Amino acid sequence: MSRLTTRLFGNALCATLTVGAADAAIGQSSDLPTGFPAACAPGEVRVMILGTYHFANPGRDVIKQDIDDVLAPKRQAELEDLATRLAGWKPDRIAVEWPFSRTDSARARYARYRAGTLAPNRNEVVQIGFRLAVLLGHSAVYPIDDDSYLDLNDSLRAIVQRRPEFKRARDSIVAVLQADAIRTNAWMRGTTIREHLLRLNSDESLHGGNSLGMFGGYLQAGEGSNYGGPQFLAQWYARNFNMAHNLTRLLGPDVKRVLVIVGNGHVAPLRNLLDEAPQFCPVSPLSVLR
Repeated sequence: MSRLTTRLFGNALCATLTVGAADAAIGQSSDLPTGFPAACAPGEVRVMILGTYHFANPGRDVIKQDIDDVLAPKRQAELEDLATRLAGWKPDRIAVEWPFSRTDSARARYARYRAGTLAPNRNEVVQIGFRLAVLLGHSAVYPIDDDSYLDLNDSLRAIVQRRPEFKRARDSIVAVLQADAIRTNAWMRGTTIREHLLRLNSDESLHGGNSLGMFGGYLQAGEGSNYGGPQFLAQWYARNFNMAHNLTRLLGPDVKRVLVIVGNGHVAPLRNLLDEAPQFCPVSPLSVLR
């Protein structure tokens, strides 16, 4: 099965981005995506959640995308510009969507990257996270993901088999997202990585991509005592809860700002969880990306 991630429905986008002026003091914008607090309270660790697409494009997503090679010179120049912009926010830690259980191997890879001996790698963790960490002089990059896998529970299988309208509804949503992805693929070829990330982190994209696929497809899949769809969604939130927990392991007196680099499907649930947590204040990356 696919990992419990945006790979289920991909990073389909469709809307025009409109953003306001930045509040430089807290790294927010004046018309924030839904759910981001307008200001951070004293003592809260600011967590900028940067939603990305999968640079390596392994082709395992339900929604297929035709993505440029990020190792091409043009894209490498764009990534240098992106890293410079993110460095201006001055994060104290960089957290990434690699399993927490592989922290040691991630540190070994980062050491090889710093030494110039890591083989070419298209993954966004390397292309954004490692690049930025070197620019900032960080000694490590911090994996916060877990090893959860998305699996259709027996209750969901039973309800989909008995009530085919649930599958038809899900399939129609997938078709909409695939059509959006095809349009986005064409748009991406003439735009920069920064512009694409701006769009991915917009309100429209956060509501129209993974959120539409997950909640539009599964929230109402159940009847009577069968809660197969909600249980399926609970698996997704359990993974994001574990990611939020792993962020608490990075806390210390020297940590005031954390940049989290994740597939954009994680942005909405992590934003919700971190806004509830008194330790954290979720921050939109729009003002930095502009």
